[in-house]
Amino acid sequence: MSAYRQPTFLYSLLASLLFLLMAFLFPTGFRDWLGEVARSTLFYFGDFYLLLGLFMVLVLLGIALSPWGKITLGEGPLAYGWFSWVAMLYSTGMGAGLMLRAVQEPVFYYTQPPRASEWTPEVFALEYTFFHWGLTPWAFYGMFGLIIGYLVYGKSRRMLSSSILNDRYQRSWMTVPIDVVTILSTLFGVVGAVGLGSRQLLAGFSEILIPIELSYLNNSYLVLFLGSLATISAFSGLSRGIRNISRFNIGMALFLLVFTLVAGDTWHMAVNFTSALGAYLYDFLPMSVNAGAMRVSEDFLMDWTYFYWAFWLSWAPFTGVFIARISKGRTFREFIFGVLLVPSLGTFAWFAVFGSEAFLQIGLPESYQGQFDSLYNSIFLFFDGLPLTQLLQPLSLLLVFTFLITSIDSAIFVLGMFADNGNNEPRRRNLLVWGTILVLFTVATLFIGKDQLLASISQLLLVMALPFSWIYLLMMGAFLYSLYKKRI
Repeated sequence: MSAYRQPTFLYSLLASLLFLLMAFLFPTGFRDWLGEVARSTLFYFGDFYLLLGLFMVLVLLGIALSPWGKITLGEGPLAYGWFSWVAMLYSTGMGAGLMLRAVQEPVFYYTQPPRASEWTPEVFALEYTFFHWGLTPWAFYGMFGLIIGYLVYGKSRRMLSSSILNDRYQRSWMTVPIDVVTILSTLFGVVGAVGLGSRQLLAGFSEILIPIELSYLNNSYLVLFLGSLATISAFSGLSRGIRNISRFNIGMALFLLVFTLVAGDTWHMAVNFTSALGAYLYDFLPMSVNAGAMRVSEDFLMDWTYFYWAFWLSWAPFTGVFIARISKGRTFREFIFGVLLVPSLGTFAWFAVFGSEAFLQIGLPESYQGQFDSLYNSIFLFFDGLPLTQLLQPLSLLLVFTFLITSIDSAIFVLGMFADNGNNEPRRRNLLVWGTILVLFTVATLFIGKDQLLASISQLLLVMALPFSWIYLLMMGAFLYSLYKKRI
């Protein structure tokens, strides 16, 4: 059956066109409506997001430590070696965001702590950064990847969210809504990353190379360019374009990390890393439910934790399916510990190095002059305080660019699979359609967001993450029940 006659594709396309129509015809009213829906969502379901994140972590660890941990994702040799596997999942799951927040987020908590803490300002700032970028996001990704990977490689089912349903429930009135919500959640999540990442790329280009206006039109041109390159990369498939760019990303990120580690106060960074890691593990449970002495304000949760949890939820289908696609041959235990621990520790090291050096550049929190407030310029201004600035700034700009390409081409590939009836190698015309839709969605989001881009993206994600979270819980319940009955 042609992909363009399949109900999942058609309903996803219609929903996408409706969003684009509303965004371009009624940008102000649409933004206001999104804001109202987002506020209502948080009022009723904010704590639900927190509990769901903690639940994901605990369930995954429980599976890994149980006899189920020996189950293998399919037969035969590993699809990819360890380095390529980690490089692809890391680049896809976190890459562009790490450049966006490397300095800005730790500095925000350092100078504006959300609550009182017994830890030093440096350790507390890193602890909260670890919380937002550590086990919970990778649990969102990992659980989805584990479910899909076992269904595909263990039971020869299609790479779709609806594949969790038994054959007797494989009816279009049940499967199509599940798959459409998954596609839209994926689309909104990637659009959020591309919108913010492209703005950072434009700001870095203006800061480092040639002054250029940070206008909606220039940003749209850049998104079109990124989308075109990413679509070409997606045409090359996983084993060529996406894997090679991912390897380059990891190599470049390691270079910037090691250079900053050596050029800065290495001992100070190491102490902050170990202290913040210990604090994070010690406080993880109460932070995850926002209880007791760990409690922070609703405003902070809305601006940070709820936003992040909705972001990771929206990225779970695309990143989870992508991880499943590259994880054939691994056991549950290897998969879970690899997805949960390795990227988390790498992310902690990243923030500990860049955050600790930024703290030293600032001095005491009360001495802060606001130099790292910008979400888009902070990483480039940070390198002004290190040797070889003229080399590091262009390299960091290049890394933002390649991380974005990896995220977009991976998303196009996964969206192509979803809309092509779970085909592991989606047709090129399908990839072209979703590459075009992703670009148009991002341009529309830039249009309705304008100077309030982050707020608009937050609202989009908060709204879309809720229906997907219900589907996700349904998938988890069916998966765990099947494991219990040993019939999956």
